[in-house]
Amino acid sequence: MAKPKNLEQLRAEKEQVETQLAQEQHKLERLENRKKYLEKGERQKRTHRLCNLGGTIESLAPEFKDLTRTEMTELMEYIFSLPEVQRAVRHMAITHINKANGGKELKVDGTISSECHAD
Repeated sequence: MAKPKNLEQLRAEKEQVETQLAQEQHKLERLENRKKYLEKGERQKRTHRLCNLGGTIESLAPEFKDLTRTEMTELMEYIFSLPEVQRAVRHMAITHINKANGGKELKVDGTISSECHAD
């Protein structure tokens, strides 16, 4: 059977455990701060991208900035429902994916070919 600990041993053990607890709480706080920092960064990147996109649209069609949000949405829905726009968007997306995959082509079924074609 284990020897019962005296009061001084228990106090030392308690102090050690409290120190370890404080360290773990500090570690948790640092991890939570890191998570907030990374999430904030993603939001900032998205906001930056959306502002650039809106600026591009306004530069191509200055009248766009005079429209309400509802009117802009209706116009965008109309534009993106046009078959030639849908084809252009699909083409640009496939081109982007092909470039991202090191020149490998995206097949119609959504798979990536293993062949590399020279332009």
